[in-house]
Amino acid sequence: MKVLIIQVRQLGDVLLSTPLAEAIKYEKPEYEVHFLTSDTAYDIVSENPYIDKILALKKGIANEIKTIKNVISEHYDAIIDVQRTGRSKRITLFSFAKTKVAFKRPKENFYYNTLIEYKARGYTVFDRMALLKGIGINTKKKFMPKLFFFKEDMQKVEEYLKTERIGKFFIVAPTVRQTKNRIRQIMPISELGKLTGLLEQKTGLKPIVVYGVESERSIAVEVGKYAKNAHVIKKPFSIKEFAALANLSSFFIGHNSFPAHVSVSQNAKTVVICGPKRGWFVENKNTFLVYKGLPCQPCNSPESCTLNLLCYTSLKSDEVFKKISPFLFYSSS
Repeated sequence: MKVLIIQVRQLGDVLLSTPLAEAIKYEKPEYEVHFLTSDTAYDIVSENPYIDKILALKKGIANEIKTIKNVISEHYDAIIDVQRTGRSKRITLFSFAKTKVAFKRPKENFYYNTLIEYKARGYTVFDRMALLKGIGINTKKKFMPKLFFFKEDMQKVEEYLKTERIGKFFIVAPTVRQTKNRIRQIMPISELGKLTGLLEQKTGLKPIVVYGVESERSIAVEVGKYAKNAHVIKKPFSIKEFAALANLSSFFIGHNSFPAHVSVSQNAKTVVICGPKRGWFVENKNTFLVYKGLPCQPCNSPESCTLNLLCYTSLKSDEVFKKISPFLFYSSS
């Protein structure tokens, strides 16, 4: 069977959908697995040994039509549309694939002929595994996201650390993707800065403060001011370079964002400061989720919050440090 997995956006969602490919190969190694994503997210899935071919979708209607033609020419037996965007629905509809799988929703189910009932299982990766039932796979094994990088990416990161005279370190990622209302979904910058300084003092490790786009650099610089020897990166790392950096780190601390998912993909010790949402990370020996502990958490509706996202804005550095200390300093992982 020839299967196409479609996950066009966002970066974190693309990474969280890659375990579907591994699960297919684990259960049916003879299946051919392709993955369709945006050109921006290409590096998230490239070099993945469980994906036989990658199709990259660029912006614009002309590129969408070109992609539809490419999909038709591949003669897929099945398509799994994980996210159901406007483009992914149209590509699936016109694909001529015999089996078209997606989660069932109240509307617009006519794009698909195999609909799966959605059930929350505590982690969106595990939720998405249910889609494989549409191609006859009902795996019980739990798969985690993995991001693969080139040897050259590791070499570039090691050279950067050597040039900057950085030995052992931990990563701080203070920002999240800046869309409407999203920028507020972070711990106060001053408190995260104080936490960074406290972790530096207690661990003796150098904080590396990262950011994804140049417009976020000012936030990273502000956080770094609270530590004695913090290093704010000179420019954003590429996706694969950041994965290599996370792979080398002693631990990572950040918010519900793409960098945290990358850290998890490297089996790095990861602290995620969570707010109104739940289900995007699984807590295990390598991952610890920090919640303020308000009665309204998780509401999963940050846009309609009437408390100014108190679950984030009221977080203090000392209380977060107290919560994460057993995980960072006493866990056996």
